[in-house]
Amino acid sequence: MSSGHQFTEGPAIDKNGDLYFADTRAGIYRIGSTFLAQAHHTSGLMFGPDGKLYAAEQDGKRIVAYDPQNSAAETVVTEGIVPNDLCVSSKGDIYFTEPSTHRVYHVRNGKRTMVYEGIAYPNGVRLSPDESLLVVADSQTRTVWSFQVQPDGTLANGQPFYRLNLPDEGAVRANADGMTFDDQGFLYIATNTGIQICDQPGRVVAIISKPSPATPSNLAIGGPDMQTLYVTAGDKVFARHLRRKGFHPWQPVKPPMPQL
Repeated sequence: MSSGHQFTEGPAIDKNGDLYFADTRAGIYRIGSTFLAQAHHTSGLMFGPDGKLYAAEQDGKRIVAYDPQNSAAETVVTEGIVPNDLCVSSKGDIYFTEPSTHRVYHVRNGKRTMVYEGIAYPNGVRLSPDESLLVVADSQTRTVWSFQVQPDGTLANGQPFYRLNLPDEGAVRANADGMTFDDQGFLYIATNTGIQICDQPGRVVAIISKPSPATPSNLAIGGPDMQTLYVTAGDKVFARHLRRKGFHPWQPVKPPMPQL
């Protein structure tokens, strides 16, 4: 779908279902055009309920919000950290991971709070469709953690919940990276074996093969009908039609009850 980049990351879907993504060694792109030529090693992107594009800048050591109509109009949300990935809630709360400190942070109204510490390599982070849970991928193991989100934004009852498949005998890590949910509560995880799909009880129920030899770094569901799975991998971005649907993070949905 898009090629000729250096290292693609952070796919994000706007209100029209259009895709934005980052090249960590260059800038931020819409499909077919450049949004920002230099983005300070941006690795995570997501649109918020205010219509702005939020970006996790590793080299910039900050999270910023861009006006999608004017990339020069940026607002610094928080700084002095090295964020990897982020997600934005329907209320404008932000969660982000900082692998170097093994921490997960929460930002509300400009106030940053560390809400968990101790995951070996916290990477991808996403809220469940109804925003009751926060999931965090641990790239150094085979697990994705799950936490209950409290009214004040803090996290409770965290545990390694999703147990991922490994690529071969003797391997200890699945290299879990970016993630996304569909509107049925199934979690899609970019790993070194492909896109692993887990049901609500945490079981791997399917694996979509890697679209290229490169390990997928992140993914999002968008398109005009919210049924296109976008995958960033190496120097390219790939697209695949799904039977399932995604959802906009500022429009949370209630998934069906889990089937055990």
